[in-house]
Amino acid sequence: MAQRQRRRVEVAADAAANGDANSTQPQGEEERDAGAAGDARHRRNRGARRQQQQESRPGLCSRCFHIGKYVILLLLLPAILNHASLFREAEHLKPEGQMYDVGWNHKLFLSCSGEGSPTVILDAPTGMSLDVWYLVQTRIAKFTRVCSYDRAGIGFSERVPLNFTSEERQVVNPERGQENTIERMVEDLHYLVTISSDQPKPFILVGSELGSLNARFFAQMYESEVSDIVLIDPLVESLFEVNDGVWNEFWFEHLVPSLQSLQLSASIGIMRIALLLGMIEQPITGQVISDEVQNRQKYLMCYPRHLSTSVDEHYFINVSLSQIRTVYSVKPFPRDVSVTVITGNYYDEQLPSTLNKAWAKAQQHLISNVHPGCKHIVVNGADHHMLYRNPNAVVEPIKKIVNKWRQRSNNNQEQQQQHQNSEQS
Repeated sequence: MAQRQRRRVEVAADAAANGDANSTQPQGEEERDAGAAGDARHRRNRGARRQQQQESRPGLCSRCFHIGKYVILLLLLPAILNHASLFREAEHLKPEGQMYDVGWNHKLFLSCSGEGSPTVILDAPTGMSLDVWYLVQTRIAKFTRVCSYDRAGIGFSERVPLNFTSEERQVVNPERGQENTIERMVEDLHYLVTISSDQPKPFILVGSELGSLNARFFAQMYESEVSDIVLIDPLVESLFEVNDGVWNEFWFEHLVPSLQSLQLSASIGIMRIALLLGMIEQPITGQVISDEVQNRQKYLMCYPRHLSTSVDEHYFINVSLSQIRTVYSVKPFPRDVSVTVITGNYYDEQLPSTLNKAWAKAQQHLISNVHPGCKHIVVNGADHHMLYRNPNAVVEPIKKIVNKWRQRSNNNQEQQQQHQNSEQS
């Protein structure tokens, strides 16, 4: 009996021990489950954050893309609007005149007015269009034939085509003069006024700055077709050498880069905005300049091709000066062609005095050494802008030259008539 009771006690003790063990086992599992659940939540949170970041990245990229589109549009919009405006304004602002083919499918713009002989040919300063002669041409047209033109790439003339192919032939033009130099300009001008438009001869060539180099070169090459040349504020081949080359430094370190900046501004459309805001003025100004000319000058200031050619004419100026030196070394200037030099006695207020003095010194070299027998006319109160601020000072000497030629021509005709009458009698 006692053994039976003792046995029951041991079984109960074993049961109690097993019960304690079973009661402690679920508690450990709960702890492990809780830890696992925490890890799972951490992983889920980390995954959620990663997914949120991934979802936010496309949104940021999308916003950057949209912002970039607007920035590009703002950058391109002025250029697009400028190009559209140029296309619309071209025909409306085109001056009186017409395009002439000067060979190789290349066309130049020529504007002529007036009647009679001789024909006065006007050649503009460096990088400028025929508008610079606006007031001069209208006055000359009252007493003789007068023509002005735009050099290749300037104003409304086409740029020089490097290559041209037609059904009959293919021309690459290696034998022609380098574009934007006086050799090529004179070749184009001669073709323009003789073969293309057949203007009455002889010619009185009137050139300003670079145009004066063209007048001298033309007279050397085609002396039988020229009676007189008039050089207005001429650019001289010794300019870059006088006074320690101050003009050489200014020309290539200031003038050419500033023109390149204007070209870039026109290409991206900023030039038109600057003109509208009055931040930049067109090159031809004055109270007597018509609205049409002023609007056309604004148009050309926004025209990248025109400004690009202006840059090239300035950039290749040393080549042009070398060409004029060469032609003068090969042959003397023709004696039958009279030379008149017109200068002002005022300095250009926009230039430093050192540059004005060097310019005047080079012109004095032209008058004293290159053409010692020329007629020198000094216009009181005139400067580089005399073409559109003092037009009468330019027109009157030209009128005297025209009248003098006509008087000689009439005298020759009378002598011929007298000689014929004497032979008949």
